[in-house]
Amino acid sequence: MSKETIPEPQGTGWYEPPHRAEFTVGVSGCGKHTTYSLACDDRKKGCVAGPLSAVSAPPQELADTLQPGAVKVAQQRGASELGCPAATAQVLIKQTIQEPQGTGWYEPPHRAVYTVDVSGCGKRTGYLVACDDRKNACVAGALQKTAAGSPGQPQLADELQPDAVKSAQQKGSSELGCPGASAEVLRKETIEEPQTTGWYEPPHRAVYIIDVAGCGKRKTYLVACNDLKKGCTVGGVQGAARE
Repeated sequence: MSKETIPEPQGTGWYEPPHRAEFTVGVSGCGKHTTYSLACDDRKKGCVAGPLSAVSAPPQELADTLQPGAVKVAQQRGASELGCPAATAQVLIKQTIQEPQGTGWYEPPHRAVYTVDVSGCGKRTGYLVACDDRKNACVAGALQKTAAGSPGQPQLADELQPDAVKSAQQKGSSELGCPGASAEVLRKETIEEPQTTGWYEPPHRAVYIIDVAGCGKRKTYLVACNDLKKGCTVGGVQGAARE
């Protein structure tokens, strides 16, 4: 989350290179999150971890923070496609996408996805909106149910689907206590990347809503797969908060 090299006091007349660094590291898993302060000494070849000295309120979910932008993008697209400037948007599902942790360092989430319903003038449509906090942008794609044998070129969501199903099935089997649980893809969508550089950036992520059932129990997951990082993350579907 943060890192800093600690310069050594220069009191001998000779330059003494730094050999210590401090890090703020977030650790998450099993639906929980905590943060530590680490002090590492290159000469002693070791690190010491301790809780942050300042106690602060838990951070707001990224999906909550980015939601206004997602609603705005969906409402604008829906109003245009429905021909109804007064159309309103409602978030049905939202989820912060956890990044695959493959580097040994915690990578905080910077993306969130939403299922947004837009209605007005007697018409209705739905969108899957992906927001990226680093790019400060949201993109909306038409939300469609999966259809077997649909024509056209395979989408990235089709290519990554086996990994998404495997990840959801493994997590569902564990949480349901049912090794024979089966997974079914309810919705899938290739996420178009925000085009902010002037060059076309091809999509490399896809998201899925997958139902896992077995032994008389059932759970629904949102699975996010990243083709560049060759990994999928699984999270429980989070319904929109109602006031």
